[in-house]
Amino acid sequence: MFKLWQQGALNLGEILILNYKRLGFDESTFAFVMLLARHLRENPSGWSLSEIAELMTLDLNSCSQIFMRLVEDGFLLVEQQDEKNNVNYSLAPMFIKLENLLKKDATIDRAADLETLALKIEQLFGVLSPRDIELVQMWMSDDGFEPAIIELALSEMQMHDIRSLKYVDKILLDWKRKNIFTVDEAKRSLIEFRSRTIGKKDFGAGTTVTGNPADYYNWIEKIKQEL
Repeated sequence: MFKLWQQGALNLGEILILNYKRLGFDESTFAFVMLLARHLRENPSGWSLSEIAELMTLDLNSCSQIFMRLVEDGFLLVEQQDEKNNVNYSLAPMFIKLENLLKKDATIDRAADLETLALKIEQLFGVLSPRDIELVQMWMSDDGFEPAIIELALSEMQMHDIRSLKYVDKILLDWKRKNIFTVDEAKRSLIEFRSRTIGKKDFGAGTTVTGNPADYYNWIEKIKQEL
């Protein structure tokens, strides 16, 4: 995250405005950090606290106190002097703290998604075994599928009157092999497969899908045989 910000590829303001309170910052500290970050990136060794104070409603003494708190609380790193005896500062520790917060949020969201998805699957199969739950978790964590596309695979399973997580696993494996990771992509793939059952079919706007009508059902039958 820190390197992305240094390269101008990350908007610190958008992230910090939603998380500064969680970092323990008040509004004055938030404004100070935003100005400090701008100075550190644009002119790392040629800025001063007085320049930042001029842009704030706080006086120089108040800005100095905020600066020292950032150092003491581990948000701002004081680095070694360079060849010109300038002391360098880095906000890398603050970015690490921000990244840890966001990772924690993602973990909590993922756990909630897993719980919701597991409850929906249990409505189809009954109580899931620890191994079943681990399989569902792998779909999300290792394979990178969102709950919505997993639910689409479950719907595909129901449509073919099959009750097997192994079947769902093979559908998802096929999508992963084809680099399909969104619901729209998966639906397009299913439509294309089904269109082959009637040979050639126009989908509007000049788009024509062709192929072997047996492909889709051969795929389905192959999976059934492997269950």
